[in-house]
Amino acid sequence: MISIIIPTFNEADTIKLIVPRLSKVLQDEGISGEIIVVDDNSPDGTADIVMELAERYPVRVYIRKNDKGLSKAVVKGFELAAGDIFVVMDADLSHPVEQVPAMIRPILDGKCDATVGSRSVVGGGYHNFPIHRKITSKVAGIMAKGVTSLSDPTSGFMAIRKSVIDGIALDPLGWKIVLEVIVKTAPRFVEIPIIFTDRKQGESKLDSNAQIDYIRHLWRLYGYRFPTLFQFIKFSLVGISGLIVDTAVLVSFVDLLSFDPRVAAIFAFFAAVCWNYTFDRLWTFDSGKTTKIAYSFISFVTICLVGLGVRIGVMHLLIEYAQMGESPWYILASFIGIFTATIFNFFGSKYIAFSKLFR
Repeated sequence: MISIIIPTFNEADTIKLIVPRLSKVLQDEGISGEIIVVDDNSPDGTADIVMELAERYPVRVYIRKNDKGLSKAVVKGFELAAGDIFVVMDADLSHPVEQVPAMIRPILDGKCDATVGSRSVVGGGYHNFPIHRKITSKVAGIMAKGVTSLSDPTSGFMAIRKSVIDGIALDPLGWKIVLEVIVKTAPRFVEIPIIFTDRKQGESKLDSNAQIDYIRHLWRLYGYRFPTLFQFIKFSLVGISGLIVDTAVLVSFVDLLSFDPRVAAIFAFFAAVCWNYTFDRLWTFDSGKTTKIAYSFISFVTICLVGLGVRIGVMHLLIEYAQMGESPWYILASFIGIFTATIFNFFGSKYIAFSKLFR
């Protein structure tokens, strides 16, 4: 049995067309299936229309009044579905209804665990689609190349075996549920060519907010795909901000309070360490609720001090043995020392200061 999940918001004009067409495809192909419409409490009466259609077709509706959004509506559909294979498609008839059998056949034959309708493989393409939307889709696809090998990662047409999703924590943002599922489940997948048709009725949900959500979603997925690299990037950003704090405190103590620069440097170092510790704990390593502050802070300060020694040691080696003591080479030696110390501090923080040792 298959479950076809259709998220809706103000799709009264199209839902009354797609449900009969889907039912006919299932009947003609001898496929046992159900259609689940997950509606975000549409004011245009979409849910009421589905209830009327339920008297003649294998369709039911679930109305969501909180936590709205296309992707999360699909996740709710996964929870409600009774089928062994889930099919996800839009309600606006942009995805070819007649391709549903082709989408599920490779899964039934055991050739893959998921299929994705693609506009970019041979045989796929667009019909009646404005050029600016094509460009937007292409750019969005390029942005996702680091997390998936899909040729059309912004597709919203997918079929997937239920067992692949079971136990996977899906936390989508925005409207690209297919990308979320493929990245987090890493299934064996096949791309099925489709001709994508722009909606003829209703309004597109692709506005500027949706595009911002897509970028935020991609950031999450890159973090999921490359967690250590992303933590290092965040650690480095915190370090840069800490350098600004260090400099500000140093200048303030020297120029405003007339401290000796060497003494002021101690206060500046301590202020920067406190700043870095706070943001690394809460943001970089997200261990604010689990880390014991006293022990992790002491270990963090110790790691930073050792890191300072690493920086000076690397500079010493480069100056003494690589002849980088002359201007401007000593500056390069300093940068290399800082980079090496940053790597040391990162792994020391990750595996000691903010590790399970102090939770």
